[in-house]
Amino acid sequence: MVIEKLTILGFSEATITMILDILDSHDNYPVINVVNNLGLKPIKEYEHPKFSINIVDYATINREFKTLGVIKPHLRKKVHETFKGLDESSYISLISKNCDISNTVDIGKGVVINTMSCIAGHTKIDDFVFINRNVSIGHHTVIGKYTTINPGVNIAGNITIGECCQIGIGANIIDGIKIGNNTIIGAGSLVNKDIPDNVVAYGNPCKIIRENG
Repeated sequence: MVIEKLTILGFSEATITMILDILDSHDNYPVINVVNNLGLKPIKEYEHPKFSINIVDYATINREFKTLGVIKPHLRKKVHETFKGLDESSYISLISKNCDISNTVDIGKGVVINTMSCIAGHTKIDDFVFINRNVSIGHHTVIGKYTTINPGVNIAGNITIGECCQIGIGANIIDGIKIGNNTIIGAGSLVNKDIPDNVVAYGNPCKIIRENG
């Protein structure tokens, strides 16, 4: 499917870079309209040699394809809820051509999956999940809405990860583990036991450090 115009809701330079790289992997160069509803100031004027990129007002949004342009789970949820009146069916999932994803994986709307990620069979990726580069996800895993999986994470089989979670760079999650909603797992952690809702946990082995919120 060729996208001619894409609206990105929310502004994060890292996220926009990832989205443009994914589109480039498919040789698809739509006009990009970025709605900077969070009022974030770019470090520099955002440019790309292959894309026309415009910062636009909320009033200019039509029914074209759209995605969320922020990486942190709570911000992604906030942006989505801000634009509740828009057509939900026009949220598109963007998946790099350079991924290995089983045909039995169930992928929701507004999902972004970066290059070199591998997802095994019978896994469910819920709406607005962001999966960064070089992530491995095992079979029969469930990942809840708005969750962010950072680069180099290894997730074994039969894992459940809740909504609005953030899994840090290079974390390893052992088979059968459950991670609750709104929980942050620190970079490089080895998760070998269940982690509840609303906490920050990290280490080898991973331990709860404090509440999140």
